[in-house]
Amino acid sequence: MALPCLLRRLPRIHTATAPLQRRFFLAATAGSETHGGDDIHKVERLVCDFSVTTNALGPVPSAIDATRRLLDDVEVSSVSGMLSSKAWVDNEGLATHVASAPSIEHYPKRSDDELEVLTATFLRGEEGAKEAQQQLIFGNGASELIDLLARAAPQGSFCVNPHTEVQYREYQRACKNVGRELVDSPKDASIICLVNPNNPTGDFMERDDMEAWIADNATPGSWVVVDESMLFWAGPDWKERGVSASFVQSMVKHHIHVFLVQSWTKIFACTGLRIGTVLCPTAEKRNQLQSMQVPWSVTVFARTYLKAALQDREYLERTWIATPKWREHMISRLQRLHPTWIFHGQPWLSWVWIDTKEPEIADSVYRAALQCGCPIRHASYGYDKPSVVRMAVRRPYDFSVLYQALLQRECHSKSNVRAPFGTSADVHPSVVEGVRLVHIDDLKPHEEVLTDRAHKLQDYVRDLPVKILPAIIVDSRYQVVIDGHHRLELFRAAGMTIVPAVSVNYEHEDILVNPTGVRPDISKEVVIGTAIRGKTLAPKSTQHMV
Repeated sequence: MALPCLLRRLPRIHTATAPLQRRFFLAATAGSETHGGDDIHKVERLVCDFSVTTNALGPVPSAIDATRRLLDDVEVSSVSGMLSSKAWVDNEGLATHVASAPSIEHYPKRSDDELEVLTATFLRGEEGAKEAQQQLIFGNGASELIDLLARAAPQGSFCVNPHTEVQYREYQRACKNVGRELVDSPKDASIICLVNPNNPTGDFMERDDMEAWIADNATPGSWVVVDESMLFWAGPDWKERGVSASFVQSMVKHHIHVFLVQSWTKIFACTGLRIGTVLCPTAEKRNQLQSMQVPWSVTVFARTYLKAALQDREYLERTWIATPKWREHMISRLQRLHPTWIFHGQPWLSWVWIDTKEPEIADSVYRAALQCGCPIRHASYGYDKPSVVRMAVRRPYDFSVLYQALLQRECHSKSNVRAPFGTSADVHPSVVEGVRLVHIDDLKPHEEVLTDRAHKLQDYVRDLPVKILPAIIVDSRYQVVIDGHHRLELFRAAGMTIVPAVSVNYEHEDILVNPTGVRPDISKEVVIGTAIRGKTLAPKSTQHMV
């Protein structure tokens, strides 16, 4: 069949990126604190947001349905002729529309008993729910509560986690806004702010280590804030890995008060609704915080969403299964593309903290991500780590878009020659799914190659004035090489790691394997199955045609 052709070197990506980068970074420095959520507003068309560490599964479907039902009880009526006679004369023909939407127009209850019970049970189990319910305070996202804790804590300086290079900056912002001074020693601080698991670096201290450190370093009269917002990803045993209720109570006896912070917007992917909690050490401390909090800071929509999400066990189980697999999928491909990069964080976390080693590379990766509609977090702004980027874990389908952009960036950085892709075969549009860049190690051959033929191909190409070859054809689903095994060996011998390939729908009825009477024992299933198992057929066992 006629195959698409392409030049040996790939085209450079020509875009006006430098001015855009400066504008983006200037915009990111505005406001109270740089945040990954700002990056989605820097792209022309959002494909997938890799800049925030929310759940890759997206919002909880059952919680979306529950929230949507709040708007079922909406009425809009047209009222005319019910005005005063003078008003009617002055506004002849006026029709007044009156709407009724209880969930929108009425203040919510100051407290929600059902939500408190569900949240307390989720955090402490049935046996500890009653006590925990009296210690819970809800806020407009964790950010409001962090600000509240910084204002309410005993006067004095503050300290952040000394075990990690950098941590979530909202705690520094909140403490500095109320005039607190940052100190290095926790023994000199009246409030100690710890994020565990630590966002953004991914460091994590297990329960015994965390509790031992607090006991050794917090002084009587101090407050210790432990943000456990990202702990929910740890798996079914996450409760046994965070700070325990018994430890919190033991610290109260030493006049050390431990507050546990939870952001529900990350694990349940609802940052647009804003809801967080603090589990206080005592009911008295909860009352103290509530006395300083503005009323009605949590909407009825956020409350309703969280109540449904907390009861959706299946969603959490899918999270615990999918996140580590998708995270490993991303890291394995990024490591292959950039062996010198360093990847940080626990394997179950919802993001990857990546040190590219060079600020220029981090800048280039950040810009490439923006241009393909998949923004990531640049650690230069907010964290002062110019060589580091943070990528949220996302499903492989979404990551493939970002990965293509990074493959193109790598080709661009290594090539100074512009060369367009060649022509495409005249086949049904549903056969060819596109021309893509692929890492050579992602491809699965199904046939062995003839050594002498491979050498002859090298000699042939070496003598060509312009290096033009038919493209490698691959199955789009499994990345199995359908046609082009000798060319693949040629690319490998030339030291190429990224190659262009034509991706086809191998299951399409127009693609045939072996003409009638030629090796009838080899079917498409045999081709795919052999390659997936890491086996190969004899050279030239198959002939494909469209």
